[in-house]
Amino acid sequence: MNNVTADLETEVRRLRIRIIGLNPRQLAETGPNSPDSTAGILSRRGTITEALAQFSSIGSEGRAVPELGDQSLADQVVVLIDDGIESAANLPETQRLERLELMLDAAVRLRRGLA
Repeated sequence: MNNVTADLETEVRRLRIRIIGLNPRQLAETGPNSPDSTAGILSRRGTITEALAQFSSIGSEGRAVPELGDQSLADQVVVLIDDGIESAANLPETQRLERLELMLDAAVRLRRGLA
């Protein structure tokens, strides 16, 4: 296991804990670090939804991410990141590292956006 994979797995654990710790009111609110979008500042729920689409585009060939409700958000993040790690395993070293770094950057941005 390389450093990027280890860092990504650490981010997965952090994200899971952070997302599970958010109640419905907090998910509906914008956080102090919520990113801007064309529709304005995103709620935490919107931030997670946007990140899910990004994780899917990086590691799951852009498959549509179903809306399963607040109780499944953390699981969806974990599954999509794990899918990205798995799909990267079959790539040549340079492409694998690039995909893992993209996933890691997106995971870190999500965690910071939820703070």
